[in-house]
Amino acid sequence: MKFSKKHVASAVSAFLMVAGASQSMAAVSTYNIETVWYEPDTQPRDTIFLGTFDYDSATKTVSNLRGILSESMTGDPIAYPNDNMTWLSLDYQLKSWYDATLGGTFAATFKNDNTNTFWTGTGGDGWSPQSGVNAGGVYYGFPGAGNNPGNAYALVFIPDDPLQALTQTQINHLAYADCAAGGMMGAVCMTGTSAEVYGAIGTMSGYPLSQTITAAVPEPSTYAMLGMGLALMGAVVRRRRQA
Repeated sequence: MKFSKKHVASAVSAFLMVAGASQSMAAVSTYNIETVWYEPDTQPRDTIFLGTFDYDSATKTVSNLRGILSESMTGDPIAYPNDNMTWLSLDYQLKSWYDATLGGTFAATFKNDNTNTFWTGTGGDGWSPQSGVNAGGVYYGFPGAGNNPGNAYALVFIPDDPLQALTQTQINHLAYADCAAGGMMGAVCMTGTSAEVYGAIGTMSGYPLSQTITAAVPEPSTYAMLGMGLALMGAVVRRRRQA
């Protein structure tokens, strides 16, 4: 088979495009995450966050953290994964920062496209776990019952090596808040925090128990693109040898 200069140029361009994408993907990887807060008052149901995120190993940044959060006060007394709890969609990663002391990145994803979660009457930022503890877990917009935006979030921690098991100190920093309908106790939202880090456990005595991160399986299209680029480049090399 003969190749024109146009075909050769197109093949090289395609390979370089795929190679560049592959190099970029080598730095940014997708992971699955499961975070569990133990809920002694709603056993055998716990609060669980199941999600995915992208991690850039070069810049140590987390993006696209999203997933679902269980409401352990809902459903029948059946443990996950056979439960019928209500699960909230958390689709908005609005907070992220690197902690050099702990050796990793914190990221928080929210139910609403804003961070308004807790009452700010105590002067807090309205969302952070410490702000929630200081506010007694009371919802944002208190005391007006109709002012509660019904927000929820999960705060997770991604170590520099995402597949490395978390230490107990790192686990103690994990937190969640649920001010949606299934997480409310009067004016108080359901929360999960550790006394070691935030000075109090959650409003229903919940606290962080574990977190597991696994590598996501690449999409078949990723392999297809790389294979196409390699095939085209191979054809170019063979053509040059025959010339």
